[in-house]
Amino acid sequence: MKYLLTSFTRSYQYFGPLAFIVIFVLFLYSYRPNPVMDSYAVTSCVIFIGSAWLGMNFLNHDHGRQTGLLILHVQSSKLFYWIQFASAAVIGLMLSASIVIYPLWSGMFDRSVSMAEFGLAITAHMLLALLGISLSLYVQNSWIPNRGRAAGLLLLMLVLSMSGLSMQGELPAEVRWLVYLLPPVSPIIEMLMKESEVAVSSKILIIVYVSGYIALLAGVYLHASSAKDTADLVRKAG
Repeated sequence: MKYLLTSFTRSYQYFGPLAFIVIFVLFLYSYRPNPVMDSYAVTSCVIFIGSAWLGMNFLNHDHGRQTGLLILHVQSSKLFYWIQFASAAVIGLMLSASIVIYPLWSGMFDRSVSMAEFGLAITAHMLLALLGISLSLYVQNSWIPNRGRAAGLLLLMLVLSMSGLSMQGELPAEVRWLVYLLPPVSPIIEMLMKESEVAVSSKILIIVYVSGYIALLAGVYLHASSAKDTADLVRKAG
């Protein structure tokens, strides 16, 4: 993990997504006071987009040159891909915490924030950071070699994810269930914006649902990447 983080830092490919997040957050809080949960709903979208962008850059920053050597070093392709995901997740989680704490520390809100609101906000930001990184797993160079096509596909997934529930009314009744297959970003945003109206049980259900979605994306990726490496080795040996 240390090697991957150091290598990414030296590549400077973190600059674009980091600058996007910082500039957007500073612009959002350039005026005060701000509503608490509505502001957190906006910054949760920002961390989702920024983390997906950061994840794609992280996974592609060495163009796979060291992947084979690192897999040999850890003696397991599945372990390597898990470490790779965890390394990107560490960055996303740190950014999430910073985004939630910054307006509290600088007094940007129109009222005090309760512990329940703080806990919900930081949980939502961290989940969307992990969700963004999980989506980026499927658009890295080893999966989609064409960088422009990969970026376009990721952008499409981000837009559909954030507009998920709002599209439901526009779709024919027979296919509205497809909305629930999209990455569950809109339920998190709606939960933050309507925090006082959402029951605790519903909040827990949304958090569990999003956590399960992230685990599914990461699990499928780990299995598929390991199987792909095994198939490549067999093909080369044959």
